[in-house]
Amino acid sequence: MFYTNKITISMQQVSNSSVELPIHLCAKTIARGLTLTVISLTLAGVLSGYFWLSEFPFPASKWFYTLFSLDGEFNIPAWYSAFSLLFCSGLLKVITVIKRKDSHFSYWKNLYFIFVYLSFDEAFSFHETFIIPSVRQALHLNPIFFQTWVIPGAILVAVFAFKYLKFWINLPQKTRYLFFIAAVVYVGGALGMEMLGGLLIEDFGRRSFITLAGIVLEEFLEMAGIVIFLYALITYLSSLKESIRLKIYLSEK
Repeated sequence: MFYTNKITISMQQVSNSSVELPIHLCAKTIARGLTLTVISLTLAGVLSGYFWLSEFPFPASKWFYTLFSLDGEFNIPAWYSAFSLLFCSGLLKVITVIKRKDSHFSYWKNLYFIFVYLSFDEAFSFHETFIIPSVRQALHLNPIFFQTWVIPGAILVAVFAFKYLKFWINLPQKTRYLFFIAAVVYVGGALGMEMLGGLLIEDFGRRSFITLAGIVLEEFLEMAGIVIFLYALITYLSSLKESIRLKIYLSEK
């Protein structure tokens, strides 16, 4: 199937007159822009980590760390990841609407809800409610389970992979390949590096260069996986529709 890697969204106001506001989504352009953003945020995270390791050598360094720490919450990297995941969910919603009469409609619909949840989880860290130190201590868990949320997380990933195997096999070859790479990179960061991080904390402590390197790699892989998935979604969507018309109706009440 031919991929244009580009879709056009026309927004039309309907009343006595109409106006079109074309929005062009080019997969390669968006991927390049987001890749530069990910690299910039990663470098900023490395610098903020240096400030943290050196115990904030000057006042502004603590402010910079708060804004750009890759291990932080409610800061620029966290919000970037949340909004990029929300962008994924928006594209999945569009695909869901297009596929409403397709046999795989429910798979796309569930993916949409999953990415909405992932977006909110990235913004508000819901998964941290599963970090229960008392459980880790009582069960004498291996350091790879330092963050206890990885246990239910790994189970959910395994169930998801089993449920979606047939769906994935039936995707077009390019989309199937990109989805696989995106999943490996993202899960490798979110789950794999989180488990490795437990070992690093156990062996080197939380405030160490090696532990910091693990955190940086974890967040970089997560953000890179999202970029790959966004690229895959736009290329797949462009193979379904070259343009999509969204109608916005305006009224006084």
